[in-house]
Amino acid sequence: MNNAKELARKKADLAPKQIEAWRNFSRTVFEAGALDEKTKQLIAVAVAHVTQCPYCIKAHTPQAMRKGASKEEIMEAIWVAAAGRASGAYTHASIAVDAMEGNTEERLYPTSTPEMARKKADLAPKQVEAWRPFSNAVFSAGALDEKTKQLIALGISHVTQCANCIKGHTKTAKMKGASNEQMMEAIWVASEMRAGAAYAHASIAMEEMLKLDQ
Repeated sequence: MNNAKELARKKADLAPKQIEAWRNFSRTVFEAGALDEKTKQLIAVAVAHVTQCPYCIKAHTPQAMRKGASKEEIMEAIWVAAAGRASGAYTHASIAVDAMEGNTEERLYPTSTPEMARKKADLAPKQVEAWRPFSNAVFSAGALDEKTKQLIALGISHVTQCANCIKGHTKTAKMKGASNEQMMEAIWVASEMRAGAAYAHASIAMEEMLKLDQ
């Protein structure tokens, strides 16, 4: 079994131009800008739990702590990730309800209306009743302020690719005081993490390549 450093070197040697460009991109994304480095690392930790990348979780958790994040802040960021993942799934239930009702219009996303929200809730009322206080608890101020939680959620919604979540968290983040520049930097962290998770898992492919070459 090759160690992590050796696998990383072998991966880099197979595509040196790409890894050089990637490292520059990653450094740029995580530099302090409209958002400080700690907030960016908290977003990264949360997104890593959505991409379910163990390599990313192990790398960004200590980085977040080095940038000043507390254990409580990190755990609250993870709960935002959990809520964001669930929210993305439930939001897409509008498409399922549309299909249940035999709607044949060629539209990806049904219009978000109070009526559609009611239809979804009526089909599983106990679950919705339990969901609302959970979501409120996740997004209320605690170790992390509400603006930071909304920035984390905005990044996550781009990973879950939930159009309505993106719209909702953009509006709420703005309401909580986030600037356009801060929101776009949060989105870039999510983008970096999604690509990073793919490349990190290349270690598994690399191990298989080495086995086949023996």
